[in-house]
Amino acid sequence: MPRTNAEHQREHRQRQARRLADLEATAAGYEAIVADLTAQLEAALAEVDRLAALACRHPAGAVDGGTCRACGAEVWCGKPRALRA
Repeated sequence: MPRTNAEHQREHRQRQARRLADLEATAAGYEAIVADLTAQLEAALAEVDRLAALACRHPAGAVDGGTCRACGAEVWCGKPRALRA
């Protein structure tokens, strides 16, 4: 027995709803991955900044007005502000 137009439309709406739910679940998964990678990147960049400040040693001639021209870090009494205890 042939299906009616209403039945075709109902099936089409159901398929669309399933596809939309699948896409939303996939998007949520990608958002979680992006959040995790962003946190990892921020931690890695902080570590890079810390290691760069440790490696610079801020030569006396490179410190100008509280900023090291060699690495760009703010310097106070020869140590970068981030490393002061």
